[in-house]
Amino acid sequence: MRGYKHLEPGNFILTNDKWKLTGFLIPGVWTHGALCVTRDSEFEVAEMTHTNFTRSTFFDLCKEATRVSIWEGTTWDHDYVHQVIIPTCLSFKNTPYDVKNEKGIAALNCSEMIFEADKEKRLGASDEDILGLGIPYVSPTGLSKATYARCKWDSDDETQPTWDDEI
Repeated sequence: MRGYKHLEPGNFILTNDKWKLTGFLIPGVWTHGALCVTRDSEFEVAEMTHTNFTRSTFFDLCKEATRVSIWEGTTWDHDYVHQVIIPTCLSFKNTPYDVKNEKGIAALNCSEMIFEADKEKRLGASDEDILGLGIPYVSPTGLSKATYARCKWDSDDETQPTWDDEI
């Protein structure tokens, strides 16, 4: 939970779990993405999972991953985050999970949820076909390769924790 102090609404979280099947099947560094939508509630994070749109906590993401990172859109200012990104993301609450990686918002996977919440495409996310499907799509690793994304914290880059790092 050391990364929690870096988490702010509008940040997106990318994770991987080397023990899950998706860690082996999905190429790239990251296999899952979620968006921080609040720090003032019983949930903090919106994500798309096999159970569709889900409200979770940062802790929920961390306990399901062997690596966690927190990212910010460098072109996402406060107003854009709070007036566009977060409300758009929350509007997906009845959206089913996209098992076909089809473009559009009728169904979304985890990284598409973040990509589609960025209505003005300010992030510059990559739609590189890293799975070799023959179609462009946004993957969690594609989000990390976005032109205007910056990693704020990565659990793999940490040294031994200090007492100050704990929440």
